[in-house]
Order: sequence, then structure tokens, then C-alpha cells
Amino acid sequence: MRSRTLVVLGCTLLASCASPPVSVSLRSSFSAADPLLEALETLALASPEHLFSLLTHFPLPLKPETPQEAHKAVLDLADIYLQPPEKAAVNIGLALHTSSPKLAAQERHESGRKGCEDWVDWYGSIACDAEELNRFVNTSVMGSDIESQHKVKRLQTDHTPRVQPSLDASRWTAIHYADPTSPRFKSLHRVLLSLSPDVEYVLRWARPTIAADGPYLSGYGVALDLKKMDYLAVDDRRRSSSASHDRLSDNESLEGNEEDILNCIFETMPFIDAETEDKAAANVPLTVEEIQDLGLKATTFLSLLSKHSSLPSAIASCLLEKPLSPLKMLHTLSENFPLYAGPLARKVSVSDSVRDEVHGNWGKAQMGVNMAWVNGRVLQGEVGIFGLLRTFARERTLIRSLVHLGLAREQAVEFVMHPVHSGPVDSPPSKKSNAKARKDTALGSAKRPVSDTNTETDIGAETITYDIPPKWNDLLDGIVDSSDRLEGAGTIVWWNDIEEDMRYADWRTDLTQLLRTHPSQLFSPYLRLRVNLINVVLALDLSQPRFFPLLASQVDAIVSRGFPVRWGFVPLAAGDRDGLKMARIVYYVAQKFGQPQLSSFFRALSTAHTQPPLSSLSWSDVHRTFNALGAPDNIADVASGKVPNVEEALERARRWTKRLGVSSVDGEAFVNGKWYELGDNFLRDLQNEAVAQMQLLQELIYLEELTSASVSLLSTFFYDLPTTIERRNPYIFSKAPSSLHDRSSGIGSLKMFDLGDLSERTGWNLLGNAWVTSDAERTPLSMVIIADLDSVEGEALLQESVTFVSREDSQSRVTFLHNPDAGSAGGQVSSLIARIRSTNDTATLSPDVFRRALDGVKMQDAAQVIISEGTRLRSDPQAYTAFLTTSRLLAREVGLQPGEQAVLVNGRLVGPIPPTSEFVSEDFATLETYEMKKRVGRVVQALEAVLPDSAEFNASAYAHIASVASSIIYADQQPDPSEVGLFDSAPQPRTRSYRHLSGDYTKFKFGARENALTHLVLLIDPLSEAAQKWSAILEKHEELFPEVYFELYLNPTQHSEIPLKRFYRYSVEPHPQYDDKGHELPVQVTFNGLSADPIYTLSMDVPPSWLVRPREALYDLDNIQPSTLPPDGLHARFSLDYLVVEGHARETASNSPPRGVQLQLATSSLATDHTPSVVDDTQVVANLGYLQFKARPGTFKLDIREGRGRDVYEMVSVGSEGWNSPSVKESGEELTVMSFEGLTLYPRLARKSGMQKVDVLGGLEEQADHSQTIIGDVLSKVSSLFTLKSKSTTQVAKTRAKQADINIFTVASGLLYERFASIMILSVLRNTDSSVKFWFIENFLSPSFLEFIPHMAEEYGFQYELVTYKWPSWLRAQKEKQRIIWAYKILFLDVLFPMDLNKVIFVDADQIVRADLQELVDLDLQGAPYGYTPMGDDNHEMEGFRFWKTGYWRDFLGGLPYHISALYVVDLVRFRQMAAGDFLRGQYQMLSADPNSLANLDQDLPNNLQRDVPIFSLHEDWLWCETWCSKDRLHRAKTIDLCQNPLTKEPKLSRARQIPEWEEYDNEIAQFARGLAAEGKIRSSIATAGSDVLANVGLAPDSGDKDHQHSHDEL
Repeated sequence: MRSRTLVVLGCTLLASCASPPVSVSLRSSFSAADPLLEALETLALASPEHLFSLLTHFPLPLKPETPQEAHKAVLDLADIYLQPPEKAAVNIGLALHTSSPKLAAQERHESGRKGCEDWVDWYGSIACDAEELNRFVNTSVMGSDIESQHKVKRLQTDHTPRVQPSLDASRWTAIHYADPTSPRFKSLHRVLLSLSPDVEYVLRWARPTIAADGPYLSGYGVALDLKKMDYLAVDDRRRSSSASHDRLSDNESLEGNEEDILNCIFETMPFIDAETEDKAAANVPLTVEEIQDLGLKATTFLSLLSKHSSLPSAIASCLLEKPLSPLKMLHTLSENFPLYAGPLARKVSVSDSVRDEVHGNWGKAQMGVNMAWVNGRVLQGEVGIFGLLRTFARERTLIRSLVHLGLAREQAVEFVMHPVHSGPVDSPPSKKSNAKARKDTALGSAKRPVSDTNTETDIGAETITYDIPPKWNDLLDGIVDSSDRLEGAGTIVWWNDIEEDMRYADWRTDLTQLLRTHPSQLFSPYLRLRVNLINVVLALDLSQPRFFPLLASQVDAIVSRGFPVRWGFVPLAAGDRDGLKMARIVYYVAQKFGQPQLSSFFRALSTAHTQPPLSSLSWSDVHRTFNALGAPDNIADVASGKVPNVEEALERARRWTKRLGVSSVDGEAFVNGKWYELGDNFLRDLQNEAVAQMQLLQELIYLEELTSASVSLLSTFFYDLPTTIERRNPYIFSKAPSSLHDRSSGIGSLKMFDLGDLSERTGWNLLGNAWVTSDAERTPLSMVIIADLDSVEGEALLQESVTFVSREDSQSRVTFLHNPDAGSAGGQVSSLIARIRSTNDTATLSPDVFRRALDGVKMQDAAQVIISEGTRLRSDPQAYTAFLTTSRLLAREVGLQPGEQAVLVNGRLVGPIPPTSEFVSEDFATLETYEMKKRVGRVVQALEAVLPDSAEFNASAYAHIASVASSIIYADQQPDPSEVGLFDSAPQPRTRSYRHLSGDYTKFKFGARENALTHLVLLIDPLSEAAQKWSAILEKHEELFPEVYFELYLNPTQHSEIPLKRFYRYSVEPHPQYDDKGHELPVQVTFNGLSADPIYTLSMDVPPSWLVRPREALYDLDNIQPSTLPPDGLHARFSLDYLVVEGHARETASNSPPRGVQLQLATSSLATDHTPSVVDDTQVVANLGYLQFKARPGTFKLDIREGRGRDVYEMVSVGSEGWNSPSVKESGEELTVMSFEGLTLYPRLARKSGMQKVDVLGGLEEQADHSQTIIGDVLSKVSSLFTLKSKSTTQVAKTRAKQADINIFTVASGLLYERFASIMILSVLRNTDSSVKFWFIENFLSPSFLEFIPHMAEEYGFQYELVTYKWPSWLRAQKEKQRIIWAYKILFLDVLFPMDLNKVIFVDADQIVRADLQELVDLDLQGAPYGYTPMGDDNHEMEGFRFWKTGYWRDFLGGLPYHISALYVVDLVRFRQMAAGDFLRGQYQMLSADPNSLANLDQDLPNNLQRDVPIFSLHEDWLWCETWCSKDRLHRAKTIDLCQNPLTKEPKLSRARQIPEWEEYDNEIAQFARGLAAEGKIRSSIATAGSDVLANVGLAPDSGDKDHQHSHDEL
């Protein structure tokens, strides 16, 4: 029955009903930007490299007088510099005012000298002309006083010209406070450019803003939702106090040609049949069957209109004057869908062709899913014009870099999204050669006990082949033979052996068990297969006691529980310290006593070192435990190396660790040869890896590649694959993303660089290098050896690389860069390479010639060797300096310190490689094989696919294209470091999977494919909210996004109810609009032709970083009824008040969130009392370390707020420049908010000395009664990331300033509830002598209330403050406005209020207070974070509606009370200490995944969690409502709530009038408001009506919605 209103809308459309318009505008509250500077800044955002070139044309001959003239002047000058996409970006940037926040963030400056409007600040001296500037510069140069000059503070809003790459920073800095219209600008600008690079030119606008209101904005959406009427009331004061308005003429049509055309088409279309026509005439609601196919019908309709040649003549006649594209039709249909639901359902039949195609596509893509791809990259998150502009700019840069290599545009796009980048590389020609395995006659130590010292292993020559599909390539990457077959048995100390141990005697060897095992049980005791399928080998430094419980408890428990894992370990024996001694002792125990005694040995050591906890090895405990074994040898002899068998095992262990590249003292592990760090996530990694490997075995068994005859091979199956390597270099194999959380040196973490970008930033020219090249026809890998080439280690690395390219099978070329320690003098090797490099005609050298030249270095005839090969070497005295400069620039750019060495292979940095680590020719070969498989081979395959004539390239050109293209592709794939750090995000390859979709009827194309830099593909449900927004943006794609090719696939779904219940408009223009005087026209969105009778709720769809609120509206935006509006309609003006600054904080040592730390954002300039002015403060929550501030554009300081957090932590980095931002020492504590997209911070905090184990949230006072244990349980759960709780009772934060005695927060939406709130305020004040402050959540307040409340506060003597919090993107959002309001009541209590507010009381807006709320403030909550009143239980008429007494709630509560959320008191200090907000958000995130849960969100959530976050039950007198409570105790009620009665559904206003004092309060408020209106202090007359006009309201027609279960109890 929900569709009744919608059907009426649709059916009355064709009668051209009209109604007053509803329009909305949005204005920035920030200072307005100077139009000329705004145009220049907008150009700088789109094309920063051209700003300084453009400024050489200033000042202009004629000074622009209007915004239009200023914009046109800049655009005309920029025409010679910009390409079409950048021109369009500047135009739309001006329309969006994208640069206005950056200008608003800057301060206005004055020179202090009359007539000096454009000047240069030279270390405090003001230069107003070029002559004066030159004099200052010459004085500084002559005086050489640079050491005495203070460092100039740079701002993030500054501009600097691009300069040649240099190792040395500029000696001086000049700040140009520029006014481009000043006559002196040109000369100062020219002089400053000429002084580069000795003088750094910093451009800073002198007067970036003007004294005017902020601009009208676009880039947002507005929705008018058809309001659900159940239990909601309409404030009818306006209706009763003003005359009704006449309708617009019935003949007046809807605004806009598109609507007219669509109306015409529907009018000409016949109904499906006579029965349908009769239903439409009678306004019969749509049936379930008619609603179900609305999506398919919309798709059919759009497909029909796209084929103009086959349109029926009647429909074609509607399109004669203005043919419309399917995109425009989709836009019109979706944004006004409630009008067209009826005609679409009853006049359009689904064609069989469309139905078949859509059903076929549903098998390839999820029904109704909305997705977008930009050049194959999947767009994540909500679409918006700001994000699209940023994405398209990045994609243009990417494609142009490939075009620069010689690819055509279409080839470049096809190359970046070639499927090989995200799938397997083509297999070798032979089917069976993909995976050959050695078949061993003896399986190494797999069959030998740990005491066996026999080193012989029989690796047979017989081979067996397996056909392993390419999809498993990634799983097999990097697997190394981690057995001890090469070193000899006994190297690995095995903890268990599934094939030999008696505990597994009843297990079977039938491989078909794997086929009968569900994937979720592959790594579980349910799999009882007596084969060593999963072999885990740990490499442990046993001088660290933390590994004792790992073996004695965790490993032992996993074995005891029957998991199908074989565990072993190798003691690390490097050096001569405790680790070596412990390795000897452990080997001795294993050899002499076997595994059972070894297990007991570790259990005893674990107990001794954990009770009490010991951080270092206790030798006394080791001695005692060893002696208890009764060993024949003395422990001193064993530990000092006097037992031969032990020393032999140690030598094998050293060879094993060297072969496998084991070096970490933090522990390493191999799972069937796959390497992992032994960090916090290891057991999770183990499970994932084991399940994946077992799934491969499952498939091979199913395909009969593995049979019963293979059982003896499975123990070493993964070790014997041809892709498995015998030697592992830890620098070659990149880590899995999940390992990046662990504390490690970064060895093996993937670092990719775009070689083209590196070349541009450092001046290094790939084509200008001398390459030592193998004899291969093609060398797709280019390796750059970066090292101190004159050192022993650097020369060794160089020699090994040359040896490698000498191999017959090498596909690489190498070149060399010199990275010596600072101050090192040039040596012979680096000088030789510099000389070779400076010879232009030396493109390649053979390895043999180069090796002979190196051998000749010491004989002083190296150059002669080169010359003898026919190459002329020049003697350029500058060659070495140029070579060294370029080398050091590139080394610095990739993050290497002077003296460090690394290998840069096709953009991937391998290293830094310490001098003590080997990197030999075999490692180079392994690196080549790995890179060919992981990246370069894919690039080669893609290049051959898009470049059919690639064979025509010479070897050097091909190597250049392959290496640079490879670096571009895989640098682009790397996720942002923050995504890795927060979410373990994997690389993000592109895809063109959408091409599998059929598109004869559901696909539409726009733009020129061959000339496009960007290909945008949309898969859209035509009747979705995404379609409303996408179609609005892309309708103007030709102007907004030139050189973009666009494909649209329609992906409808089936519906059980009307899919779109809202009208929608999105505000976006390709360029600013001006009036006839050249001033910019205000942007607004307008709804015309709305049906007059329904009630609509207006909502804003703004970018995530915007905090907006309504500023002007004479009508209730929650209850818009067009029939009650005047002819000129309703206009609402909103204001963008703040931008969101959010972030994710982490500790430097552990990457864990510093949960509970309170941060503050303060102005960067000091107040009169020499303290920063705090703008906002917040608390870091455990959820991803999230934090949030609100701020206006400007520069601020981020700091830890005074209190416990500052005692424990210090700020290491503000994190304003990304995940790896510079430290506070390098860049300070300041950040700048200067973008409409807000700012994301990644602060890093470090614990102060002695605070390593202190919990900021610790220190709860000892509490009595039951709450003590509950809180202890909560703390133990929440504090699981921390190892020790502090016993301090220090508060979370010191009080900054005294707050009011009573603090009340409430939320109201719509004029009716705002009226209730005013009455509630008055009732509070009438019953207390304490000071009172009210906190309003401003997200939902109307302009009339915001206008009225300051006057009420002044009159009645209370304080008030508006608070808000932007819904975090990582928290599942609510869509219905009422549920959003409920969520704000409970989810953000810890961060919604200032950190110095200690206690707050929520009072529902519709309550009457009869008691002094100071009682609640003073009430002892006995350790609970909040107190609620239990639901009333003594009105027996309502027994059938007490849902908490039946079903789920009865069972869940188990005798605990269910509390009502109309009134509650929150101890914010305790709430924050307990991290209760984290609990609530976590539980909400879990429960809200089910849309049917949390029906009463703000009540159900705290009641659901009361065993973890305890609720103190207030006395029943604190809240009384007629619905649930007996009238016998009304006289005792301290507050009265207007609870909704689900039995009578009596309107709230009727119930309110039954409360004696209510009308008195209401009349007083109305009289006060009338007085304000009479004095002209408020514009709105809404608040002036008395209670007489409120009677009988809320009796809106029943919508017929029957699907509610129960009402919200406090509504």
C-alpha cells in the first residue's frame, strides 16, 4: 500500500498539474575570494606548472572590474598553455569555486608602506620595487650572512616555480606578497625568476580575499523525499493563520524541455491493455506484479528511445524539435521518478529482447549493482563531482605518460586495463610443463627423527608432472624449499610428525577426504588425513623469552587439538651471544631426549619467564630447567660448543638460515615454503595460506592429477614444484599486505616508482645511460645498480650484476649510479662509469667488454679496453660531477641515504641492501624470474597485444618502453600507504570485466573512443539513487569532461516496492553564469511541477567533508506541502559552515590506535594571553584510530590536549601530508585546511619514556556493587591491545573552563519538535536555580529555530551551543532521517561534546520537566557510564505491546530491564574511560548489517549491550508517560514524555494539552515570539502561534503502511 501516493502522482502527471516551486541554494560562510586570484588559483589547481608562465603577462593592460572580466582574462591567457581537458577543468573549477577555500585559508597582508601594494619580504626588509630588491640581495651576497638568517616559514598555500633538480637547497628565500594588478608586479616577478636557483621564489597573495559574503556553491544534490505519514505530525499553524493560495494554471506545464518531451511521449503511448487503463483511471494502486518489473520497463523504455529510426510515429513527433539522448532521458526519468512510476508501469511492456539480455547479464554481474570504472579502475565510494575531477586528472597524467612513450591514446588505455595485469600470465606452450615436480625416493628429514644427524638425502632424478591452472600462480609465488634436505636431517627440530606419531594412528591416508571437506574445515581438526600436508617451520631467536609460550602453549595447543599441521623450528645461531648458547642447548635436548622432553623443557621455561613476566632471558631458570633433565653433559660445556653433534647441527642451521635469508630477530615462519613474519597476525596468515594451499590440492585430486599413488609425495609437494626456489633472498620477494602492520625493518615491502616521473624530478635520463646488456634479442628488464661504486661492497654488487647479464638466459640490462657516503672522493670505478655514461654514442656495452674494463681499472687501462672495442670516450671534466649529482638525486628520491645500495628494476626498488647481506648473481637471476612472472612478463604480453608492430622496435627502444611502461603500470596499482596501513589493502589492478556484458539493448556509447584520454564505464540500475546523481553529472559530459569516452550499461533489478521515493536535483555547471553586469549569478536548484498534496522532506546530499545547515527558510523543510505554499514557492538557503578534518592516529612502535588520547585543533597564532585558541577537540577512538574535527579554511596547530594523553604520548607527526608525513621536527605541528574535500590526517604518536605499558583509558576508580566486575570485564576486552593497565585515578582530561551546572542535549527536527524543544527548555528552567546549558545537534535544526534560540537564551538566561559530528565513512550509514537522528543520540557521545564536559543529560524534545535536573547531575551512577529509566510496566492495557517481554528480547534480557531512551544521563568521563563509544559503534556495525535489526536504534543498542556497557537504572519517577505507566503515579513524575500510543495513535499535540502546564508554557513561548516578530528581531512568524491552533494536528491521511512492528517508544 506504500505506492498509493506514488501512483496518484504518476497518474495525475499527464494532466499537467502544477504547484509552486521549491528552490534551494547553498552559500559558503567563508570569506569571498578575489575573482582574479580565484581564477589564477583555479588554473594552478588544474595545471600548476603554468602559473608562473601565466603571471609573466601581468599586470594586464586593463584591470578587470567584474568577475566575468577577471575569469575571461585568465582563461584567454591560459588558452596557449592548456589542453581541452584542463580548460574544462578550469571552467568547472570556477563554477564550483574549488580554489576559494585555499584563498580563504590565507591571511591578508599589508606592507606597511603607503603605495606599496606589491612587495617582497627579504628577511624582514620590505622591497617595493626591483631596484630595492636587487640591493637587498646584493648586500646579502656580499656579506655572505646566510648562516645568520632565520629560516623562512613556508605555508602550504604558497606557490614556487618549477626549478631544475638540485642537491642543494636555495641559499636564500624571498617571499613575494603579490598583487598581479599592481604596476610593480612584473618587474619584481621577473627579478625573482632570474635569481633562481640561488634564491627560492615564494609567491604569496597579498590580499587573497575581499570583504564580501562567500560565493554560492554547486557540486551537491538536493532530495525531496515523499514523507511516510505513520505516527508523524504536521505543524499546521501556517495553514490556519494564513489564507490558502490559489493553484497555478492547470495549463502551465513543467519547467524544462526534457520534462515536456517525456510527458509528451507518455501521453502518446497507449496503455498496455484496457484493464490497465481502467485501473489508471480509477487511481488503483500499482500491484506487486506491476512494481516488480519497473526496472525492466525503464530499461525497455530507454532502449526504445535510443533507436530513433524505429520509433512509432506518435513518439517520434515528440522528438522532432529536440531529439534527446538516452542519457538525458535517464536523467529526467530518474530524478522525477515518482511522477512517472504509474505511466511507466502501465504503458510500457518489457520486450523479450531486453528481458533476455538483462537476464543474461545478471549471470555476469549482480542484479541491480551500481559500479563505475575509469580506465578500468573501479571507483570506490560515493560519486561526486570533486572526486571525479580529481580522478580524471590523475588518469590524464597516466595515459599521457604512456602516450609519451609512443603509444596512441586508445592503445594506452587498452594497455593499462589489459586483463593480463590482473590475471595470470600466459602459460608456456607445453600444457604439462607448467608444473613439474621432482619425485624423491627419500623425503629428507620428513622421515627422520630429530636425533638423526645423517646429512645425506637422496633426491632422485625421476620427475612427475602436474597440470596446475594459471589461477594458482600467485599462490605459488615466492615459495622456497624450506625443508632441510639440502643441509641434512636434524636441522629442523620437529615438534610433531603426522605420518609417524602414534597420536595420529587412527588417521587415514585416503586423499578423497579432501574432496569431502568443506573449505571452512580444511584448517581444522575435522580433517584427519595422515599426511604432512601443512609443514610450518619457525626460525626463532630463543634468547627471547616471548617465544617460549609460542612453542609451549600455542603450538602445543594446536597440536593437541588435532589440527593437521606439522610444526618445526630452527634455532637462530648467529653471533656469539645468548641466542647461540640457547640454540646449542635446544639442539642438545632434542638430540639427547627427543620431542616429549623438549616440549616439557619449553613448558618449564615458559612458566618461569611468565610468572612473573620477564622481558629478558633468565639464565638461572635455564640452568635449573636443564639440570632437571639429568643430562650427562654440563650445561656450560653444551653452551660453549664442546658437544660435536650439536656443533654439526648448528653449522647446518647456519647454512639453512643463510640459504633462506632468515635475519629477523622478531621471528620468521615458512608455511610449506611461503614466508611470513611471526607477528600478531601470523596465525591468521597461517590459516589463510593453509586453506589456499589445501584448495589447490583439492582441485588436483578432483582432476586426478593427484591420486593414491601420490601420497608419499605430498609431504614435499610444494617444495618439489619447478617454481619453487632453493635460495631465498628476503629483499626480492615482496611481503603480503597483512604483514605490513608488523614491526620490521621494511625488508621486502614493495616500493614502486614511476620511472618517467623519477626522470622528470631528478633529471636522470634512461635513454642517456650506458647499459650493459645481455645477448638476448629483447631485454624487458632494466636494472639500475645504486651503490657506492668505489667501495668493496659496491664493486662486488656491480660485478655480480655483470656476471648475471652474462648468462645465456638473461633478459636484462644493467646500468649503474654512484651513491657514496657524504664527503667521499671520487674513485676509479665511478669515474670510469661517469666517463662511459657521458659518451652519447655508447648505448650498450657487452658484459665481457665491461668486465675487462673493470679488471683494467687497477692497471689504469680501463679506458683503453673500451676504446679498443671501437668506442670513443670523451674527456669531459664535468662528466663526473653531473653523474654524481644525478645519482644522488635519484637515490634521494627513492629514499636511500648516502652510502646505501639497492637495485631499481623496472621501477621497483629492491633494498636498501646492507653491505653485510649477500646479493649474488643467482639472486639477480631469481629477481629477474620473479619480476618477469609478477609484473614484467605481463607488461610484455600487454604491449604485444596493443602494439602489433612492437617487433619493429630496436632493442634499446623496446627495453625503454618495457621498463618505463612496467613502472607506470605497477606504481599506479599500488594502494595508498594509508589503505595498506588501515585496511591491509592489496594492489589494485584494473579490469575490463564489464566487456563480458551483452549490450545490444542495454548499452549506450558517448564520445570519441580513439581520441579519449579517459574511458568511463557505468553499470547502473536506472531506478536507483546512483542513477539520479550519475545521470545529472554526465548529462553535461561533453562540456564537463572533454576527451572522455563514456559507456553506460543498464542493470535493472526486480522490486517489491517503488524503488525511488524521492525527487532529486544535482547542482553542477560546466562554467559560471553571469548577469548582464558581469557578476556571477547565484546557483540554485529548483523543483517545479511537484504534486501539490503530498508532504515532502528536504534533505541535502553534500560531499562527505561538508557540514551544512539551513540559514533561511520560511517554511518547515521537514514537512513541505506545496498546496500550502504561496505562488512564488519556497526558497531555502543553506550555508556551508565548516569543513571536516578527519584522520586516523597510530602509535609509531606498534601501529595500534592510541585509543583515548584527546587531541585539539588550535589556531596557529597566539591569543592575547599567549595561548593558542582552541577551535575544536576530540578523542581518538579505537575504530581505526579515527578522529574528527570541524574547521573553516585556515592554518591550525594539532596538539595533544592537556591531561593524561599528554602525559603518556608526544606528537611525532601531524600527518597532514599522507600516511608517511614528515615529522614535527621537519615540518612542524601545523596543518592547513584549504580544500572543499576537507583534510585527512594520519597523526603519529610516540609513548614517552617509561610510558610504554600505560593505558590512557586506565585508572578507573574502585567501585562498589556489581558494576565493578562488569567494568573490569569491559576494560579487559577493550584494553586487549595493551599489556598493562595503570592504577592511576587521573581524569581523562583536566577541565579547561567551568561549564554550566546542568548540561542538557536534545535533538529536534521539524518545526513541531522545535516547538516542543522550546517548551521543554522553559520547563527545565522553571524547576532549577542552577545554571543551565543546552546542547543542540545542529544537523537537523531549522533556520527559524536558529534565528529564535539566541533571543530566547538572552531572555531566559541560559547558555546554548550547537554541536555536530559528520557520520564517518567507515561506519554503516542510515538513510531514513528519523533513524539518523536516533543514531546521533547514542553513537557519538564520546566525541560529540567538548572534552572538558563531564556530564550531560539527554532530554527528549517533547518532554515536560517537573523536577530539578541538578539531582541527575549529582546522582552517583555507581560506575556505569550512563543511567536510563526502565520502561513503564504498570499500565496493563498496553501489555500486548510490550515487545521486550516476548521473543528475542525476553530471552536476551534474561531478567534485566529494558530501558527507554527519552531521558538519560551520561557520565562522559566514565564513558570515555570505558571506551563505551567504541563498544556501541562496534555492536552497531555488526547488528545494522541486518536491516531488520535495531528497530528502535537509540534504545535497542544500549539495551543490547548492557552486559558489557552497564546501564544504571534510574528510579521510575524520573520518566512517566501515559502509554506505559499507571496514572496512579503521575503526581510523582519528575518528567513527562509524550510517548506514542500504538493502540490509539493519539496525536502528540492532543496529549500535550492534557498536561496542565504545557499550554501555559506554549502560550508564553508564542507571546515571546510574537514580540520578537513585532520588533523585527526575527523574520519567521512560524513560532508565533499559540496552542489553540495546535489542536487536532497530526491527523494526516493514513498512508496505509502496515508493516511496522511497534512504534518508537519515546516518540
